[in-house]
Amino acid sequence: MRRRRTRTVANRAKFWNDRLAGADSAEERATVWQNACRSLAVQAERDGRDEVWEALAECLHTFFREHGQ
Repeated sequence: MRRRRTRTVANRAKFWNDRLAGADSAEERATVWQNACRSLAVQAERDGRDEVWEALAECLHTFFREHGQ
């Protein structure tokens, strides 16, 4: 099971790194990160880890407070 999880994590990292490499602007990179975070939260929720959504919401709220002026 451990080996499969390691392979899954590596595949997921390659998937998102390939998308980041293809992004031509900061806006595109931000979109890739946004999609990666949402994907991670959905997977965590499936795994019974609902706290990831709360952590993501907190992080986004902090970003908004710092940059929303």
